[in-house]
Amino acid sequence: MKLIKLGLFTLLLGAASMIPGPAMSKLFNAKCLLVIDGSTRMNSQCSFTSDADSDFFSDKKLLLVCPNGRSAEYSSCYGYEQRVARQGVFGVLFRRGDSGDLCWNEGTMRKASPCFDGLRRNGACWESSSAKNRHAEMWHKIKFCAWAL
Repeated sequence: MKLIKLGLFTLLLGAASMIPGPAMSKLFNAKCLLVIDGSTRMNSQCSFTSDADSDFFSDKKLLLVCPNGRSAEYSSCYGYEQRVARQGVFGVLFRRGDSGDLCWNEGTMRKASPCFDGLRRNGACWESSSAKNRHAEMWHKIKFCAWAL
């Protein structure tokens, strides 16, 4: 496995990746690990997209359906009508140098919330023993890692 460098630049892309910019996003097949308060929430292959200041990850298992029972991806319905038919994990890491904030969907929601502030980069991982939940006065131990396959 090659290490995905989660920083201002994605070094796996070669010399062209050294130019930062919002149009510079790249999709990887990766191995992702997400551990929250000692509970492993994701430890599997994932879809991983990285750009200049954020990383999006998904285990691609989440299935949203419309009232007609068809996948929301292939059917037309409003967001409030959609329901989770199969759980799956996705989230986003917002980077600011060597610190970051991570939001995820708790495996059951259609949007990435709650969010945890104050993660620090440690190699291929972002972690904190005391990340603050942005939506509640709670502190959590968070670890998120991603490696290119």
